[in-house]
Amino acid sequence: MKFIIYNVRDDEIPFVEKWGRDHHVEVVTTTTTLNTETVNEAQGFDGVSCLQTIPYTKELFEAFHRMGIRYLALRNVGVDNIDRAAAKANDVTITNVPAYSPESIAEFAVMMALYLTRKVGYMRQQLQDQHEFHFSPEFMGRLISEQTVGIIGTGRIGRAAIHLFHGLGAKVIAYDKYPQKSTNGEFTYVDRLETLLNQSDIISLHMPATSDNHHLFNHEVFEEMKANAILINTARGSIVNTNDLIFALESGEIAAAGIDTLENESADLQDSRSTKKVADAELIKLSVMPNVLVTPHSAFHTTESVKNMVNISLNNLKAMVMGEKPANLIDEN
Repeated sequence: MKFIIYNVRDDEIPFVEKWGRDHHVEVVTTTTTLNTETVNEAQGFDGVSCLQTIPYTKELFEAFHRMGIRYLALRNVGVDNIDRAAAKANDVTITNVPAYSPESIAEFAVMMALYLTRKVGYMRQQLQDQHEFHFSPEFMGRLISEQTVGIIGTGRIGRAAIHLFHGLGAKVIAYDKYPQKSTNGEFTYVDRLETLLNQSDIISLHMPATSDNHHLFNHEVFEEMKANAILINTARGSIVNTNDLIFALESGEIAAAGIDTLENESADLQDSRSTKKVADAELIKLSVMPNVLVTPHSAFHTTESVKNMVNISLNNLKAMVMGEKPANLIDEN
């Protein structure tokens, strides 16, 4: 039994090596992205582990089939970049890691909200651009406990974020197409998304990307939000129309944004060894705004998350190769 891990980062390697020793399985790592040009590296392996935001295409799964590879274990949650019909047609079984550390992403979302609420970006701009460093009345922020936080998506990550915002004293409301039965007294569901948009001072996104919510946050939605509203996106980039977001920030339709996931993320974003300079005009524009905090899809990145992503992914692969049912089939979670 032997596995290959694509897109491996330096921080993952110690956990990969330990898992291989503990389970007496040969695990080979490569820093390359999995695509039709690199899939030949998987020849002779029993399964593939991968972490990337670029597409897993029909052509890729056809290559899997030709090579006799039947198992792909993702090290992340999202499956919106997978041609699932093509995977099924080519007899490729796929697993993901639906809960590697909800708290890691939730804490990051709260950190972004605090950074933006207390106008830290304006303080940094004063020092970096104006070479000044002093107190300014313009930096006056607001307490989280003074605000209404709207959570969209109340799965594991959304509930973890709710718990943290509630702990800071915020009034928390939430919207989900499939609301859970219990709120533990920490939040209140609203029946309509428009209600959440109209009432929230901070809106934090925690739902998967689907065809239904592509560009859900666009010009019309930004117009419905409060002028002092802060948008936090640690979910998926496709949910927010980046061009409309920039307009909303520049025109004052909303006050600030924390963006950890971007539209059309390149493979370089998850490549810790990449030396390419940022060339995306929209990303550059967002990065220099004092009312924006933009990060490279890093909300998940804690020691606990990385360990769980590696271990759960490889456990899933081992179970599939041994003819057992893995815990995290994507068609069942």
